[in-house]
Amino acid sequence: MPNMNFMRIFSALLACCALFVPARPVHADDLRPTVAVLYFDYSGKDAEMGVLKKGLAQMLISDLSALDGVRLVERDRLEEILAELKLGQSGKIDAQSAAKVGKLLGARYLVLGSYFDLMQTLRADARVVEVETGKVIESTGATGKPQDFLSVEQKLSGELARILATKTNAMIKAERVKARPPAQLQTRTALRYSKALDAIDRKDKPAAKKELQAVVKEQPDFRLAALEMDRLIQ
Repeated sequence: MPNMNFMRIFSALLACCALFVPARPVHADDLRPTVAVLYFDYSGKDAEMGVLKKGLAQMLISDLSALDGVRLVERDRLEEILAELKLGQSGKIDAQSAAKVGKLLGARYLVLGSYFDLMQTLRADARVVEVETGKVIESTGATGKPQDFLSVEQKLSGELARILATKTNAMIKAERVKARPPAQLQTRTALRYSKALDAIDRKDKPAAKKELQAVVKEQPDFRLAALEMDRLIQ
């Protein structure tokens, strides 16, 4: 009987102690709106320039990561969804396909557009679209010299950041950028970087490594290329 009483007292003490055990902190769901940058359509005549869409998307994603009030979809995730929908190697993504991609990515806003090179001009146009309604929030564009890719991309990312910050009340924090842009970036180097990304997507590591080595040699301060190289050799 004494043992029985002891067990009852011990159980009661454990129950009391449990009342004072602090609960695990509950992490609130991340309610920031998600933004997905889709591949831009190429409307020029140089077939080789079509792959530039991958480098452009990756650089825009990196730049827009400076917005602390939104979440950016990684390009790897975009590739997975495009492959799932069999849109990876197809041509332009129409409004219906874009909406489907946006929903599968869980995005509230899409960034999509087009670019072309014509008569010594490189032009890129972009628009921010609300996935749920299909409404175009705002459009913007940038023009530069055919070999000055960085200038066009930076103008575009700056305007897109402004549009998204206005829409979502997000703050732009430069320290959040994944990789600082290089001092300069010619279109031919950006094209090699895009080819490297395409090779990575195709699981062709030797081709990707070859292109990335050339990019880093041409532009040593191109951090995004260096980061891809690090990921490749890990």
